Formats: sequence, C-alpha cells, structure tokens
Amino acid sequence: MSLRWKITLMTVMAVLLTLVVSALLVRQMINISEEHRLRDEATASLQQAVKILDETGISVLGAKVNDPNLPADAMDAAQQGQVVTYRGTLENVPVVFAAAPVELGSQPAVLSLSVSWANSLQVRSSVDTALLWAGIATLILVSTVGILFATRLVKRLWLGAMAARSISSGQREIAVGQAIGKPFAGKDEVDQFAAAVDAMAAELKSKIAAEQRFSADLAHELRTPLTGLVTAASLLEPSRPAELVQDRVDKLRTLVEDLLEVSRLESGIDSAELVELPLDACVSQILERIGARNASALHDVEVQLNAPEQMVWVDARRLERILENVLNNAHAHGTGPVVVQTGPGSIEILDHGTGFPNSILATGPERFVSKGGGIGLGLTIASGQAAVMGAKMRLSNKPGASVVLHLRRSL
Repeated sequence: MSLRWKITLMTVMAVLLTLVVSALLVRQMINISEEHRLRDEATASLQQAVKILDETGISVLGAKVNDPNLPADAMDAAQQGQVVTYRGTLENVPVVFAAAPVELGSQPAVLSLSVSWANSLQVRSSVDTALLWAGIATLILVSTVGILFATRLVKRLWLGAMAARSISSGQREIAVGQAIGKPFAGKDEVDQFAAAVDAMAAELKSKIAAEQRFSADLAHELRTPLTGLVTAASLLEPSRPAELVQDRVDKLRTLVEDLLEVSRLESGIDSAELVELPLDACVSQILERIGARNASALHDVEVQLNAPEQMVWVDARRLERILENVLNNAHAHGTGPVVVQTGPGSIEILDHGTGFPNSILATGPERFVSKGGGIGLGLTIASGQAAVMGAKMRLSNKPGASVVLHLRRSL
C-alpha cells in the first residue's frame, strides 16, 4: 500500500471513529433528555389528576386507581407513600408510569397513569437517520480532502526520490529542494528533509570532486617520470631481472593510463563517433584484434554469435575497450569458461565464478572497488565507455558474473 493510501486510510479511520463516538454520545444524550422529559410530563399529569380526584372523586387524564398493569415495584413504592416514575411496557409499547398514593374514602389506593415513548422513539429514529447521513457526508468530504493533501505530500516525496535517484546516477547539479517545489508558505518536514539531502549531496559532491582531482593529478604527475622509467627499462641488457622490471613497469604504465582514462570519462569531455555496424561481425573482428594483442584474454572463451542480422550504432574503438576490460576482469576474478554471446542489440559476457558482491550490484562499478580485491578500474572504464556511446551496462549474478551491454539498435 502506498503512503498516500496509508495516510488516507488513517484519516478515514480517525474520522469514522470520531463520528461513531460522537453519534453514540448524541444518541445517549437524547435518550436521557427524552426520559427526563417524559418522567417530568408524567409526574405533572399525575399531580393534576390527584388534585382533581381529591376535589371531585373523578379520575381524569387517563389515570387509573390500582391499575393492574402498573409494575409491582412501582405499586409497592407508591403504597409506601412515594410518588414514583417507572419505565415499563404497556401492550408491548414502551411507556413511563407515574404513580402516587391517594385516599378513596377511608381506603388507601394508588393512582397511576402512563405516558407513551412512541413519539420519543420517532424523534430518536429521525436523529439517527440525520446522524447517519451527516456522518456519510462528513466521511466523504474529509476523505476527499485527505486524499488531496496526501497526494500533494506524496507527490513531493516522489519528486524528491526521483531527484535523489538522478543525483545518484551522476546528475549532481539537481537540487532536491527545487525539485519538490513549495506548495505552501514556510517550511515543513519535507522541506527540511530535502534541505538535509541537498546538504549531504553537496558534501558528497565536493568529496567526490576532490578525490577525482587527486586521482587525475596523481596520474599526470606519475606519467612524466614513468615515461623515463619505461625508456630506462627498455635499455636494460636482456636478462631475467630485466624482464621482471619491464613487466612491472608495463603494469604500472597500464595503471596510470587507466587512471587517466577514468578521469577523462568522469569529466565528461569524451564523445563517441558512432557508426552503424552489424553486431556479430563487429564483435568477431574486435575479439580477433584483442586475441592478436593479448592471447590470454581469449583463453577459455566461448563465443556465441546469435544476431547475424542485427545492426547497431557503436564506436568500435570504445566497444573494443569495453570487451577487453570485461574479459580481463572475468579472467582475473571469475572461473572459466567465459561465454561471450550476442543477442538482439546486446552483448553478454558470463563467467562461472562466484559472481559480483552485493555492493557492486547495488551501486554499479566504482573506482577502487573490485569483486576480487583489486582497484576496480576495468569495470569502471567499461561502464564509462558504454555511457559515452549511449549504451547501458547491466551487472547481475546468474550464478556467475554476468555483464550485459545493451547497444543502440538501428530502426
């Protein structure tokens, strides 16, 4: 159940409970008031009947002497010298009896009369009907107003959530406070929450920017001495120590180049040169180039080309960079065989290892976060290059780590 309907349901339940309690109180008050009125009316009529009986010896106003229909309790109380009123029934009709002691000659007797509740019951029935319709009208009105207010509140929260998702996807210029709007004067809790989110986003943005600048500056600073180191390593006499030095220098050079590439991708200065190409043929040629340059990248790789007629818009150089990085990541952290298969506008690389950690699946590829404890630049570069091409990269576990690249298909 959405928050809007939860708020509406709580409002309706609160109003309904208030209406029921109010109706019961009003009904009880009417009952008590009518009973007092009827008792007073019966007592007044009886007093008048007693007076006339004493003066004329005639019973009037429906009063009866020693009425057998008078309840025994009322009869006993009147015989003891009390003027009493008593609720009872007469011919299955609710009435109020009034009884008082009188003297008929030298003999004590009880004079009584009854007043019917019929009119009071009609009044109570009319009041119940009026309360019912008033309750229904009030419930509908309050529910409508509650839905409108809840919808406005939930809409602001929904807009805030969408803005937060946009920020998390990289659109850090968005402000949650502006996205949710201000339908009311002043600030409420939603505005305060939006302000807190904006403050947090601004702090994270500054930290991310500082970290990106540090990585880019570090890579630039390392590039100059690394060039000299590569040159010096190439001048070493052929030997096992020289091979080890050259191998480590080459790895260091690759790392620095990757850092520079990540910095360019994150800065948003790169743009793709898209060309319409047949998907299967393009993937086959790219894998051939990767294998010619790095045979280990295609070790234990199964290629399944399933989209011979599919045309896609790609930048072949960037697609090659994506596939090479994903294959290297699969070999480094997964288990063979590694399957590369094409589908309608998509390429999937699947290994048979333990899969991605939940943290990577939740947030996507990040620098210095890897499923195998590495620095995590391979998937970050692949994701960045895919974004430049307008493609989408999805990570999942099947089991095994699955990377699916959705390309822009031709119409």
